[in-house]
Amino acid sequence: PVLAGGRAGGGGSGEGKALTEGGLGLPVLVSRALIGAEGDPEGGLVYVVRDISQRVAQEAELRDAKERAEGASKVKSEFLANMSHELRTPLNAILGFSEILQGEMFGPMGSKQYVDYAKDIHRSGQHLLSLINDILDLSKIEAGKQELHEEEIDLPALLRETAELVTTNARKEGLDFRVDVPDSLPSLWADRRALTQIVLNLLSNAIKFTPAGGSVRIGGEARAGGLAISVADSGIGMAKEDLKVALEPFGQVENVYSRKHQGSGLGLPIIKALIELHGGTLEIDSEPGRGTTAVAR
Repeated sequence: PVLAGGRAGGGGSGEGKALTEGGLGLPVLVSRALIGAEGDPEGGLVYVVRDISQRVAQEAELRDAKERAEGASKVKSEFLANMSHELRTPLNAILGFSEILQGEMFGPMGSKQYVDYAKDIHRSGQHLLSLINDILDLSKIEAGKQELHEEEIDLPALLRETAELVTTNARKEGLDFRVDVPDSLPSLWADRRALTQIVLNLLSNAIKFTPAGGSVRIGGEARAGGLAISVADSGIGMAKEDLKVALEPFGQVENVYSRKHQGSGLGLPIIKALIELHGGTLEIDSEPGRGTTAVAR
């Protein structure tokens, strides 16, 4: 075996192969120790040879298992991405024709109940399309196919514009919705679509899980090392163990309130992945009954 290190320091060690009587190379770890001072006739070198074949075999098994797991994950992501594309085609037809029916574009349908059914079909189709889009987004990110098209973004303007998209819904739910975004925020180099999706998802989650009479606030500030976009609510909150579940793909936190608002369980994982693609981090501080504060740094 070839040993690492020299006489300086009294010894060294290294891995190599030891030939057995059958000519097989046995993985070994060889350690060397210097006995006595250099030049001492009573001194010398002591070599200890250890058989590490079991450790080497275990490491090889772990590598194989890791490669198999990564391969399975890639196949899953590609399958979900392909399936999502296949589902979109008939779903777009369902949405389009249900719009025609509820608008009675080719004349009255004869009964108001048919119009209501068409509205239900359209509403259900939009919900299904939202789930498919979430699956497709996460699949692209996991497969490493999510591309960022970054540009200089006026952050205060983008935050206010995105907040406007949910203002009506927040007030309809009886919430105190506040936008606390200073004009002094610097511009941000980011993907506009991804950043809008991050902010919109955080706001939608806050509104969804905050009962009437509660509050939701979006803010932003420049901090050492970057920018922080925060969304705080006074909603139901989550325990630490529930937060871990919510950050896992398809994770569903089980409680009475959340069961009324079922989704794909992909909102937070997608937000986290998009933030990390930008070199940022997602921090969530939450406590049951006291609300949640999410900060995208």
